[in-house]
Amino acid sequence: MKIAIDASRAANEKAGIGRYTKEIIENLLKIDKVNQYILFFSYFRRDKEKERYIESLKACRPARVKVKFLKIPGSLKEETWQWKINWLEKFLDEPDVFFAPSFFEVNFGLKTPQVMTIHDLTTFMYPEHRGREVSSRLSKRVKEAAQIATKIITLSRSAATDAEKFLQVPSSKIEVIYPGLSVLARASNNLPEGLKSKSYLLYVGTIEPRKNLIGLLRSYEMLPERLQKKYPLVIVGAKGWNTGKIWRVLKSLKSKENIKFMGYLPDSILAKLYKEAAIFAYPSLYEGFGLPPLEALSFGLPVVTSNCSSLPEVTGEAAVQIDPTDNKSIARAIQRLLGDSSARIDLGKKGKKQARKFSWEKAAKETLKVFEEMQQGL
Repeated sequence: MKIAIDASRAANEKAGIGRYTKEIIENLLKIDKVNQYILFFSYFRRDKEKERYIESLKACRPARVKVKFLKIPGSLKEETWQWKINWLEKFLDEPDVFFAPSFFEVNFGLKTPQVMTIHDLTTFMYPEHRGREVSSRLSKRVKEAAQIATKIITLSRSAATDAEKFLQVPSSKIEVIYPGLSVLARASNNLPEGLKSKSYLLYVGTIEPRKNLIGLLRSYEMLPERLQKKYPLVIVGAKGWNTGKIWRVLKSLKSKENIKFMGYLPDSILAKLYKEAAIFAYPSLYEGFGLPPLEALSFGLPVVTSNCSSLPEVTGEAAVQIDPTDNKSIARAIQRLLGDSSARIDLGKKGKKQARKFSWEKAAKETLKVFEEMQQGL
């Protein structure tokens, strides 16, 4: 079987869908010793880091991996991929299956059967977070891609239910395949300046409305002042969209001096922060899966997270689950854990056990099975 994959995000993005694409591809090449792979990359600016990464993939299976490259800006790709002209099939040497790691990679003109991964359906659930105009455009694109795709992979049962509801696709078209746990780089020797081991609260994720950072900030403000001084709130993540209200709320808080926004950090520093934090707080309003809580669990870090969407699937019984819309509930959960060392130790043990359930190798095997079943059904 000849499997074509749009691998662009693996070279262009370090987190989120980029990391998902990278892990799935690398593990497919590791476990699959039979099929041929065409890895397709599209980006406008080439650089040495991207070239090294692409060469490393070719080296995994030199006889069975072919790389195709198209120099095209992302905005132009977004437009041309919606053209209903079948030119990509010949460019990709007429593959048996085409894998789109997100809805943006689904090609509307391609006649080859396509498998699409849906990471979340935020634009349907919370259209105001991206702006209704942008959300409407993206939602329309997802719906169209879902009709074109032969199979849809979702990262949780919760997301599968949402896909049936919003995309109007049958459950038989959807496969739930949990992502794995990425191994972060070796932890750096030192914490960032001003932080002490087991004396800070940690959040990791994109700075955007869906993550409910406003709720987290207001919950932190409710903690006793002595706890705020002892346990600063550390927020790690790249800036997303519609962040204006988050910064306005931060500016209004009395506790703002104890809240540290650190931006996007290298994996070695992130690993150190996970390793040394007292509690991980992640009261997101909605997640298609939620990798940061899983990473926190793998470090034995006590987790406070939401009781909605996919997060109960990710954390199981290894986390304290709260209503993310109830700031008092978030504050109470954090305060209780800070005052109960035995509960933190117990959750840490459960967390490591829970994290071991998720494997990229397993995700790749299940993804390959989808490809094989599609070919058999043709």
